[in-house]
Parts: sequence; structure tokens; C-alpha cells
Amino acid sequence: MGMADSFPLPPRLLAVLQDMPLEELAFTPVPVRARRDGWTEGAQQGFILRLALGGCISLAARAVGKTRKSAYRLREPPGAESFAAAWDKAIGWGRDRTLDVALERALCGEEVPVMRLGRCVGVRHRYFDRLTIAVLNAMGRPSGR
Repeated sequence: MGMADSFPLPPRLLAVLQDMPLEELAFTPVPVRARRDGWTEGAQQGFILRLALGGCISLAARAVGKTRKSAYRLREPPGAESFAAAWDKAIGWGRDRTLDVALERALCGEEVPVMRLGRCVGVRHRYFDRLTIAVLNAMGRPSGR
């Protein structure tokens, strides 16, 4: 799936996308009236890719200059079925990826430098109890929305 140059991803996110089977997210764009600020094909593709990366509708919409409400409206008209199917698959990937990252941080923690007088004198390991609880709660939920 190509993405319009008007909604480029940072290199670190492009690297994550390289490991995803993006052909599974291919969709027929929703036919919309041509508007400079509308849901262009590029905006629709950018939205789906960002959903696949993080699973957050609001953030994905904001990244392409749209609102969550307008994204939901885009799912509704006849001809939006392919877009809606790509959305459902992408949001599942994004939420799984987010849970994987959170699980890794909860289990492995994070190395934090110990600074004294402007110099790094060591490293300590920090764990996130709230994150661990959130991950456990998320893992206990049945899959789906």
C-alpha cells in the first residue's frame, strides 16, 4: 500500500511497517467529493497505516489532519465497506502491537541513567507497576473491541 507524501511517517515508524504484511490492509478508498481538506485517498491510507501502528483512532485521525468523528462518518456511506474492513484489521494490529510493547516494558522495565553533577555514574532498572496492572487487565479481556 502506498502512502501519499502529504502524510509522511517518521523513519522509525516506517521501519516498523516494513515488518507488517501491508498487502492485507489494501482497500478501495471511499469515494468522496473532492475537497482540499477532505478525506483524500492519501489521507485514508495514512489513517489506516497509523491505526495499524498504534490502534488509536483519535491519534490516527489527527495525524492526517482529521477528527475521530469524521473518521467514523467516513465508514458509513455505501462504498465504504473495503475501508471499514481495512480499519477493523488495522486497529486489531495496532492494539496487539501496543499491548506487545507495553508487556515488554512491564516485564523488562527500562534502564534509567543515574546522573551526578551532570555525569552518568550508573544505570538503574525501573519497573512500571501501573503499566503492569494495565497490561494484565488488557490481557484478561476477550479479544475484540
